[in-house]
Amino acid sequence: MDFFATQSNGIIRYYASDMVLHVDTGAAYLVLPNAKSRIAGYLVIHPSKPSSPPPLNGAILVQCSALKNVVGSAAESEGEGCYHNATTAVPIRVALEELGHPQPKTPLKTDNATATGFANKSMRQSVPRHGT
Repeated sequence: MDFFATQSNGIIRYYASDMVLHVDTGAAYLVLPNAKSRIAGYLVIHPSKPSSPPPLNGAILVQCSALKNVVGSAAESEGEGCYHNATTAVPIRVALEELGHPQPKTPLKTDNATATGFANKSMRQSVPRHGT
């Protein structure tokens, strides 16, 4: 506001940008008492075609919570975190679209290859080999 007090003919101009919601998921398996796991989510807005690496941008939402159920593997806890963060991102996507920022498919990043394969339906069951 000091700027406008000293510059009487200053203006604010808004430009449309290509804001796209990105979700980064993390999970820690069996790190809490009673065999519980922890999940985390980092929701941030980047340009639709981010440079490599994308520019640092403040998160619009950071979550960290404990899973209520005991899970059987690290991939299961990561998958649970992906589901939780994806459902959290839905109202934010709707708000961005209503503000005039159309959203493509939301990029959801996870660091667990098994959870990624399960989510993308790219896993194949391996056939066990029996010794002859």
